[in-house]
Amino acid sequence: GSPADDVAHAAVRACLGSAEGHARTLQGLVGPSEADARIAQAYLRHRPLTDAAELRHVADTIARMPASDAQVRALEALGRHYLSDRDILVRLTRLFSETSSWSVQAAIAGILIRADLRSIASPQLVRTLLEDRLHSPPGDDMVDALIRRLQAY
Repeated sequence: GSPADDVAHAAVRACLGSAEGHARTLQGLVGPSEADARIAQAYLRHRPLTDAAELRHVADTIARMPASDAQVRALEALGRHYLSDRDILVRLTRLFSETSSWSVQAAIAGILIRADLRSIASPQLVRTLLEDRLHSPPGDDMVDALIRRLQAY
């Protein structure tokens, strides 16, 4: 609860090698505070997750968040990682189908379009995207771009 325990200070400690600071910073990524999430995003830009198990855990935690701007921010941070782990990509595809938020779907499409398509490209994924996509505002065509990329693959 002290000021030294906030996400910003934890991120500094994490940059210096603190495992506890790293864990606290990741908590900020998936928490409700936009400021904490932005700090965690900045940290992850400089210190991306390299441990597969930790990456799976973070992806699963993000997938369990309620559909919100906070979830979109966390997905965007996850999307900065080149994802090839099939379990993560399948989990995100499931979240695409389950969410009630078009912005969450767009964030997931943004992740999948940059991911290792060998892990997920299939006619079934294209069907899922076509069948489960939500109506998006004009000009938001990330899902369409992903579908075109998958069909061309």
